[in-house]
Amino acid sequence: MAAADWIDPSMTGVVWTRTSREPQIDRPPLDSDAQADLVIVGAGYTGLAAAIRAAAAGLRVIVVEAGIAGAGASGRNGGYAVPHFPGALRPSAVEKLLGPRKGQALNALVSTGPDRVAELVRRYAIDSDFAQRGWVQPAHSQAALAKVRAVHDDWRAFGVKVDWLDAGAVAAETGAAGYLAGWRNASGAVVNPLAHARGLARAAESEGARIVECTRVTGMAQEGPGRVIVTCTGPGGVHRLQAGKVLIATNAYTDALMPGLPRSVVTVRLYHIATTPLPELLRRRILPNGNCFTDLRKSGGFGRYDTAGRLISGGAVFAASNVRAYGEAHARRRMAELFPQLRGQQIGIEDYWEGYCALTDSYLPHVQRLQPDVFAVLGFSTRGVALTQTIGQAMGDMLAGKGRLDDIPLEV
Repeated sequence: MAAADWIDPSMTGVVWTRTSREPQIDRPPLDSDAQADLVIVGAGYTGLAAAIRAAAAGLRVIVVEAGIAGAGASGRNGGYAVPHFPGALRPSAVEKLLGPRKGQALNALVSTGPDRVAELVRRYAIDSDFAQRGWVQPAHSQAALAKVRAVHDDWRAFGVKVDWLDAGAVAAETGAAGYLAGWRNASGAVVNPLAHARGLARAAESEGARIVECTRVTGMAQEGPGRVIVTCTGPGGVHRLQAGKVLIATNAYTDALMPGLPRSVVTVRLYHIATTPLPELLRRRILPNGNCFTDLRKSGGFGRYDTAGRLISGGAVFAASNVRAYGEAHARRRMAELFPQLRGQQIGIEDYWEGYCALTDSYLPHVQRLQPDVFAVLGFSTRGVALTQTIGQAMGDMLAGKGRLDDIPLEV
């Protein structure tokens, strides 16, 4: 099944649905033809952040969502706002890929990403359990150690405040065993991602944007300068939106609406689990400062708590059948490996859920101009919590005439 078809509006099994203090607002599907200055396809972080900025600038904005706001990756991820690129990708490598001007601008966006999310939380009073307690990238092997050290040194050379941690300091920060060293950025944060998506949707509406849910975009055609016809299908029937501009912000849940668009990324299936709340004694020994971490293992070495003390972890799905059994077994093995304190403890798994992320060859997102007034941005490659919102804001500004496409610090 294609990721674009795998949208479960009920969000069954996702821990964030029952812990979100931001209420779910049921929004009706599109029920008539309409006009807008900007139509945004996808009510995830990218689309909602763009809608906030464009609507605040005075544009008539309609956001069209096939499920409900946050039903894709935005509401299903682990909730890590990380001030770094995927894996061991270094700022200097980004400058080589994009050139000095765009590379330095993207480095600045990434390194300040959690702070920019914090500003959105404050400005719109989003109740998403956002907490900046730091993020750690530890090294689990000698090969990883060399990469992690190079990443740390690169960020320091770029002027970012980062801390090198020896093995003892990593153990003190994470409670995890076996790490050789690592580095820390104190601005890293955790968030209830679904609550945050709901808050962004509320913020977009407060600025004047309209959001329609359970409505799929099934056709799109540029019929002249500043005139794009968007065909939408849902319970209310088939209707047409006439838009001045269109932004496709569906990331891993992109379908074949525009030829070639899904093939511009690799879609990866991921799972997450949430344990039963850990006893206070264990919480004092595992991630005692409430921070989060991600290492360089391809199969997933990461962890954080939610506000109730549930340990959240996960990884990539490498099984063709019995996926939940595979995911839970893999998570238990990895948690026991990372945290010897859990061995022999009766720690249950309360929640298991899956979703998709979109990877690019460069591990950087890209912007596509598909038609003169139709744009797409996708490929956030596991680092979307913060970067989707900062890039979404930049796209909203550009589409409102407050910047040029070339000002977006991504490959176009």
